[in-house]
Amino acid sequence: MNKSNQSISLILAAGSAGAAAFSLANSALLAALPAEVILGAGASLAILGLAIYDYTRRARSLAVPVRLLRPNLPTTATCSCSNNDSGKNRLAA
Repeated sequence: MNKSNQSISLILAAGSAGAAAFSLANSALLAALPAEVILGAGASLAILGLAIYDYTRRARSLAVPVRLLRPNLPTTATCSCSNNDSGKNRLAA
């Protein structure tokens, strides 16, 4: 029932907009305006409508799970020095 009400309202809105456009087609105001102005205004309204639609749509999360890449830090320090006196002397110098 909800879909049929929505469909009927969309058809009525499109029909009334079409009737308004056809009634303006014979008016003197429309005849006085150049076609470039009308085309530019229509294109501007279309771009503005697309921008408003894109801004107001709900953001969806990504379907692919994201894995965080964190480097593994070393937990123990490795040293190539030996524990004898010669190694200690090299570090002290």
